Amino acid sequence: GKLLADRYLWLGESRVRSFREWDLLQLMHQQGLPVPIPVAGRYVRHGFSYSADLITVRLPDVEPLSVIFSRGQVSAQLWSQIGACIARFHLAGFCHADLNAHNVQISGDNTVYLLDWDRGDRRVPASWCNSNLARLHHSLNKLSAGGTLPLHDWQRVINGYMDTWQASPDTAVHL
Repeated sequence: GKLLADRYLWLGESRVRSFREWDLLQLMHQQGLPVPIPVAGRYVRHGFSYSADLITVRLPDVEPLSVIFSRGQVSAQLWSQIGACIARFHLAGFCHADLNAHNVQISGDNTVYLLDWDRGDRRVPASWCNSNLARLHHSLNKLSAGGTLPLHDWQRVINGYMDTWQASPDTAVHL
């Protein structure tokens, strides 16, 4: 966990956050999932703590979902694409530890990307998938006027998610 602003408890090189995120991003990219491609990572020891950095290829022309949502520019189709994108990650067993409207990025051509995988991991799909979606829903509710995302918008996310899940020929993840 965090000790100071950008320092973490040193538990060995195999536990360095930037390296773990690098490995996860590489694996997801190899599987064709929409994530930034890692370029360089490092850590600097500070006694019993360390700081870490990760550099990725810049995604072209992206904005956070939170910004697009605040402008009222999320179409019905984009809501569905967001759900479908998340389902692709879940089907492959990738759990985003902080799935929120800031970490969902949308490109100019409406490609959906998921960023910030430093605490993510890979596991067999289970109830965590629902918790992951609930986290995003909570984030969107916080950004909504009146504190509640319109039900029809969230239903579009869920429909896109379920359509992708049901269209998958093999929902079993082999880790």
